[in-house]
Amino acid sequence: MADTLQTDPVHPNGQDHALAMWVPKGTLSLAHAQRHTRFVRRLRLVLISLALALILTLLWFFLTVPKGATPIENTNETVKMIHPVYQGRTSDGLPYRIVADEAVRLIKNPTQTQLVSPILTFLREKGAGQSRIKALSGSYNAETQVLELHHKVHLKTDDGNDCYTSHARIFVKSKRVEGDEAIDCTGNFGSAHGNAYEINDDYKEFVFKNGMRAHIIPEDQRIDPTTTPKLRPEIPQGDPK
Repeated sequence: MADTLQTDPVHPNGQDHALAMWVPKGTLSLAHAQRHTRFVRRLRLVLISLALALILTLLWFFLTVPKGATPIENTNETVKMIHPVYQGRTSDGLPYRIVADEAVRLIKNPTQTQLVSPILTFLREKGAGQSRIKALSGSYNAETQVLELHHKVHLKTDDGNDCYTSHARIFVKSKRVEGDEAIDCTGNFGSAHGNAYEINDDYKEFVFKNGMRAHIIPEDQRIDPTTTPKLRPEIPQGDPK
């Protein structure tokens, strides 16, 4: 009986089986690689287009937007100080002190300072008690040592003199005061009024300008005659003394 060769319908020979397993897999891998290549190419084109669009947008922005103006220094810029203190000495070596609630100084003018509620304390002479001048507002020039006071100016000296005015220009170093407004003073001497004034000689001489009214207490009735300031009206030039 002749032997017959039978083919296994489920398992063909080895080569055919390997080819059957390899061909579909290779075909699928090639198609996937082609799709990936097309995706990368498209993505590259998109990114290049976006980069070109960004460059064009930036170029348009720099060409069309106006350039910023060159900054100009603000000459009104200020420096504000809280409770400032200025100290120094007068021409005869006595100390003085200026304090205020606030001080404002312009950058363009650093020597001039605007003051809120300034108070000047000083000594009329060596060994004397403390005297003071205060006001609601004022300014101080650190270079010239001139204190300008305005609004409710009050001078009170250690020897009992009280003066009220609305303006005082105080030459702190030389210990002299002048004012363009009316002044009223009281003390051991009595009372006096002037429409303008000067205070000289270490705050001991009061000169009343543009008219003077006074009520003078006789020396023998004064509490302390040694503290009486020198009072005199201003004598206009050309008038006999």
